[in-house]
This record gives sequence, structure tokens and C-alpha cells, in this order.
Amino acid sequence: MSELGADPMRGVPWPSNGLSEVPFRLYTDPEQYRLEQERIFKGPTWSFLCLATEIANPGDYVATTIGETAVIVTRDAEGRINAFPNRCVHRGNLLCVERQGSVKEIKCIYHGWTYDLTGKLTGVAFERGVKRQGGMPPEFRKDEHDLAPLKVAELAGLVFGSFGSDTPDLESYLGPQVVGGIKRVLNRRAHILGRSTQVLPNNWKLYFENTKDTYHASILHLFLTTFRINRLSMPGGIHIDESGGHHFSQAKLDYAAEDADYSARGYARTATSAWRMRRLSNRSTSMATASQCRSLRSFRA
Repeated sequence: MSELGADPMRGVPWPSNGLSEVPFRLYTDPEQYRLEQERIFKGPTWSFLCLATEIANPGDYVATTIGETAVIVTRDAEGRINAFPNRCVHRGNLLCVERQGSVKEIKCIYHGWTYDLTGKLTGVAFERGVKRQGGMPPEFRKDEHDLAPLKVAELAGLVFGSFGSDTPDLESYLGPQVVGGIKRVLNRRAHILGRSTQVLPNNWKLYFENTKDTYHASILHLFLTTFRINRLSMPGGIHIDESGGHHFSQAKLDYAAEDADYSARGYARTATSAWRMRRLSNRSTSMATASQCRSLRSFRA
């Protein structure tokens, strides 16, 4: 594999066959990582922040990140959604330490500087000093020290944010095909049942690429075919916008083909479903009985 000359604006030398070969250094080079933080996460891109239903009421907030930058998303008293860095402009202290909550104002626990829900600096502790001693200099202006606002957009209950001042509007950025796919699925208000978080100790690009990789799905995720959630014969596809940067995948249930497959095996799908339900019911009863026996033994002991 030959490499093109290193370009200081690119970070990592790229192979001459750049369509099918990626240098491993792309995932480990510190300078490359720094460039990605500046040009991608802080550049003219949109990043998902939260669900609109997570900040349904005025005063609600969610603390999240864009790349490595801590961000707060709020709903202000007027019902508008705002986003700004989760760092006090004074000394850079983290403002919201909990992931989610509801507040009337945002206050830095270190020196007591306070902000409203739009990120405007509203209070500075001892701004005039004590008994006219100390305090901020005469030229100090609170309106010059607000938290820098992000661009915010909402699409079908999904809230996105961007640091880029020249970022195109969200729907133009995603493209009509991807926007249409999102609206088709998220066609009503979401109800949050719970939250599960996984921390993956790897470069961010690996999981990003994984979501675009359909080659591994039926090989690694065997439960999809074992429990007939997906079938290898199901129609489906990947829809990519014109820029090549955004996509969604879909699979379609082919009931006629599924019924024919079950018939070929010599039993009706409804009968199989009923058998599964009976088996599940019997298993649940057995588990409940075993649990009662364990409880009885514990009580006797």
C-alpha cells in the first residue's frame, strides 16, 4: 500500500487507493483526533442532543456532549429550546453535573455566577465587592459574558445542535430522503420508557461505521434470525442522501412469503405462535413455582 505525502491540513497520510484502504493511524493519531473535534463536531454539522419530550416543560434541561464538548439543552420560560456549552465563562467549571433536571436558573457551584435558561449571564457574586472593596472592574459588562449559543433545530421530536454559524438548515443538511424516513417513523410524540447507556472504549468512528455496516448483521446478531425478527429473505435496503453522508436502513415484512415458508414446513403460523405462547406460559409458571419454593425454604429456615 503506497501512501500519498503527508498534508499538514489533513493530519494522516492517506493511501493512494483511498476508496478501499484506510490507514490504521486514522483511529489512533492524536492530531487527527484534534482536527476531527474542531472540523466535524465544532464545524458546520448537526449533532443529536436529546428528545424534545425530555425537556417538555419550561425549566427542563438535559446535559449532553457534542464530541468532547459538554453542552446544556434547556427549554426556557417562553417554551423555546436553547443550547450552550456546559461550562461557566468565568473559570470553565461544569455548570450542570446531573444529566437531567428542572431549574429556574443555572448556577455555577464554584463562584456562584448565574445564568438564565437562554444562557444569559444574570448574576455575579460580589460584583460590586464588599463595602465598596474589591469586586469587578468598572468596565465589566455582564452582557459581554453570556454562554455562547448553539444553533438549535427540532425534527420530529429530535433536537439537534450545531456550533457552526454557517451550518445549513437541518432538513437541507439531512436531505429530503432521510428527513422523509425520520418523519415516517417518528410520526407521534415519543414516550420514554427507560434509558440504557453503553460506554465503548474505542475511537468514535468505529461505532459510527458500524451503524452503516450491514455485512455483519446476520452474522453477528444471530438473535435477529433465531427469533425470526429478521429473515435473510426479507426485502429491504439502505437509503443514502445525495451527499453520501446520511442514511437510514429499512426492512419490510413480507407476510405472504413468511406464510408460504411456514406452510412449506408443514404447520400454520398461527398454530406455531400459539405453541410458542403455551411454551412461554408453561415456562413462566415453572419459574414462578420455583421462586415460591425458594421463598418457602427461606421462610422455614
